[in-house]
Amino acid sequence: MELFGILGGLLGIFGAICATVVPLIVLVGLGIFLYRRSQQGKLAKDTAQSWPGAMGTVLMSSVQSKHTGRSISIYPVVVYQYEVNGKTYQSQTIKAGEQFFNVRVMGQAQETVNRYPIGAQVMVYYNPADPQESALER
Repeated sequence: MELFGILGGLLGIFGAICATVVPLIVLVGLGIFLYRRSQQGKLAKDTAQSWPGAMGTVLMSSVQSKHTGRSISIYPVVVYQYEVNGKTYQSQTIKAGEQFFNVRVMGQAQETVNRYPIGAQVMVYYNPADPQESALER
């Protein structure tokens, strides 16, 4: 019987440690993930500062929404076309580096769409090593 008491006590201690350590490990892992993504975004944005520009045309510009569980995500979608060395490309990246880390502010989606109306001539910044990689804002 004493063995079961000792095992029960050890299991209780182990359970308490797990209840503390596991959430801590998850939070640290999430923090590391978010930090790395933000660093990738910053590097992409810094790299795009030296990209050349080409004139392009906005083909579509709208505010869209996505339902995820109980929340709704509202975001701008701007599709544009541009030409580099005689080849035509299409993209919808608005800000360089946003594919790695993007924080949206309420009301920002409509402001972005208003800046890029359909048919507008816009400057498109593109990666000279891979012209299909582009952004409207650096």
